[in-house]
Amino acid sequence: MPPARSPRKEPPGPADESLPLVRLGQGDFTRDLRAEDLEPHHPKNGATMSLLDSVITTTTPAPPKILVYGTPGVGKTTFAASAGALLLDCENGAGAVPGLTRTPFLKSWPEVQAWLAEIEAQPPEGLGAVAIDTLDWLVQRIVEYVVMDLDKKSKGEVTNTLSSAHGGYFKAREIVNNIVSRDLLPLLNAITDRGIAVILLAHAANTKITTPEGYDVRLAAPDIPQWVAPTFIEWADAVLFASRETTGERVLTTEGTSNVTAKNRYGLPSKVGLSWKDLSDAVQQGLERQSTGT
Repeated sequence: MPPARSPRKEPPGPADESLPLVRLGQGDFTRDLRAEDLEPHHPKNGATMSLLDSVITTTTPAPPKILVYGTPGVGKTTFAASAGALLLDCENGAGAVPGLTRTPFLKSWPEVQAWLAEIEAQPPEGLGAVAIDTLDWLVQRIVEYVVMDLDKKSKGEVTNTLSSAHGGYFKAREIVNNIVSRDLLPLLNAITDRGIAVILLAHAANTKITTPEGYDVRLAAPDIPQWVAPTFIEWADAVLFASRETTGERVLTTEGTSNVTAKNRYGLPSKVGLSWKDLSDAVQQGLERQSTGT
């Protein structure tokens, strides 16, 4: 069953001088933000509104959108648990992690979509983060939905493939991309708009790419199809590679190298500890440096 609902509160009107505080994120990501700061500026005294009147000034950073990928067993799900996240179980492999709040095993894209819509519409009281475990399996669920459920000519055929469904010529890929960009990501954005961080967990793949100079190199990257991966990488505020150092310490690589896909918008150090507290502390420090220009 979806999580218990909490009443959805309407924002106060402009005349309310005691505007409530909206809590953004979980733990050290939590910020105080007045409800009026979430709204675009509006003209007063009945003046005609122009496009420039809708310009938004960011006063407080939104909750983070993070993609964390790594090898099996490195601690990705434990990382999500340390964030107090509600985990959407697309893989059926999180049952052994103690202290984890998770959904039942979600076997299809419509099930995942229903849960995300429910969380956005009526988020559980105090929820600070939502995690998807794992992104590679969620993409697979979307592929199955497109090639088996949406193909009217051969609906339900297990022989359908991305190259053959919907008339062939890989049209199914474009449909998958449309669902990601027009259905999935808008839902995740709406969840962050409600003050909830989003964490996408993924396995790591050792992919081969060709450099502009024509050299083939190996690159650690999220284990999702290369024809959809750029959409998620561009969407995320941070793409972090979880690994274990030779010392045994588990870390997140935050900056891309010739061998690792990674990025961040927070000015993080090149590596931080694989825990929500370590990451949130580093993000907080990075945001403070960005705000002061130091």
